[in-house]
Amino acid sequence: MRQIAIIGVGFIGGCLASSIKRLKICDRLIGVELSSANCEYILKKGMVDEVVEEVPDDTDLIIIALPNDLVAEWVCKLSSHKALVLDVASVKGAILERVESQLGELPNNYVSCHPIAGSEKTGPQASHSSLFENKPVVIVPHQNQRPGSQELVTDFWSNLSSICFELSAEEHDAILAKTSHLPHFLAYAFMSVLSRDDLHHSGGGLDDFSRIAGANPDLWWAIFSMNETELTKALDDFQQAFSNLRDAILKKDQQAALKIMNAAYILRKSL
Repeated sequence: MRQIAIIGVGFIGGCLASSIKRLKICDRLIGVELSSANCEYILKKGMVDEVVEEVPDDTDLIIIALPNDLVAEWVCKLSSHKALVLDVASVKGAILERVESQLGELPNNYVSCHPIAGSEKTGPQASHSSLFENKPVVIVPHQNQRPGSQELVTDFWSNLSSICFELSAEEHDAILAKTSHLPHFLAYAFMSVLSRDDLHHSGGGLDDFSRIAGANPDLWWAIFSMNETELTKALDDFQQAFSNLRDAILKKDQQAALKIMNAAYILRKSL
């Protein structure tokens, strides 16, 4: 491609920029970024060739790498652009519904994506060019998308050494509620019952379990809110599992407890 634009060059956008630059996927890479500190950094490091306020008309591919609650607005804004538009949001159903409610249908230049890769860190300063290697990327196709767009998007992610899967928005949101949104919810809840004094008497277990509680709360509140239905289902399932293990401990039922714990142990070992 001749020119790619990334809207939002924070951590994920920065990783995309670094990957695209390293692999020389396009001749020119444009950034749309409101943070002056981020702009200064990405230009100084050569992560993009130019920072602009509006996406140029001669752009071939536009990647929206903004927080979930800002994606629909940009999809609508770019619905008449000739470039192919994709996002990297971790919630799908709410975004697609917002776009359809505003435009009446999904734009034919839009393909919804989600690379399942990330970090609790923020900003382009923490970004690197290998984030997407061997990581799954969910692509959510829709009937209105123009011919060839699915293949182009798949080729783009494959060039970043990602592994592409197709899911519906409903399937995606149900799975991610369990594998991503629920763990973040639990990490925040867990840390809320600790005190600073407790942290002086902690080890690797606390570090491992609580790492993702270091993620941006504003960003994750938006994710929780936008995937409320599926997250609530996941929370109900977790509450039942939590109660089952708690009851086994209270009843000193070793067999019941070990059945739950061994199943978890085996599943974790397969990860």
